[in-house]
Amino acid sequence: MIRLFLTIQILMLGAAGFAQQKRTDFLVSYTIKSKGNELMGYKTRAGKIVIPAQFIPDFGNDTLYERTFVVKPKAGLQGIDRTGKVILIPFIYDNGPDYMQEGFFRFVENSKIGFADENWKKVIPAVFDFVEPFKDGVAKYTLGGHKIMDGEHWYWSEGYENGYINRFNERFKKVHELKAGVREAWTNKGQHVLLDKKGKIVKVFGK
Repeated sequence: MIRLFLTIQILMLGAAGFAQQKRTDFLVSYTIKSKGNELMGYKTRAGKIVIPAQFIPDFGNDTLYERTFVVKPKAGLQGIDRTGKVILIPFIYDNGPDYMQEGFFRFVENSKIGFADENWKKVIPAVFDFVEPFKDGVAKYTLGGHKIMDGEHWYWSEGYENGYINRFNERFKKVHELKAGVREAWTNKGQHVLLDKKGKIVKVFGK
């Protein structure tokens, strides 16, 4: 069941779900046997190997246009381009790559978490120990803290700084609930502002 779910996640995030423009020069997957194990790689439709077989089959897309998620033995889940170069390491959620929410998904770098857009461009640097997905323009973050297991699930606890971040990489120490498409918020510097439902500052109080 986990393998099936992960496969579905990769297919969703690695193909049309991330708005890749389809090309006629796409690569196709192939498999080989190596030391009793089956490995997958990618080649042109003419049969020229572009990415040597090194990934676990059944997890990647059969066709590769611009980028896709693959699982490499020992290295785990990673996002690669059509040359085989690792673009990013996705944050794992529900046994698969993080969901796209409000145009962003989480990635991991040096044990920290950041956000990438639908083109896999890292738009918010990986500096957070934990950060939730975006919702109504803001995402709750934590610096410091640690993971606590609760059966098969886990949650993040404590930390020396908690707050919110918007898609423009601006931080807020407090935000109110969204009402009529806007919400009050206070930046980390104490500035009182008004945010729209996309997290953009539309008014600065006191000015």
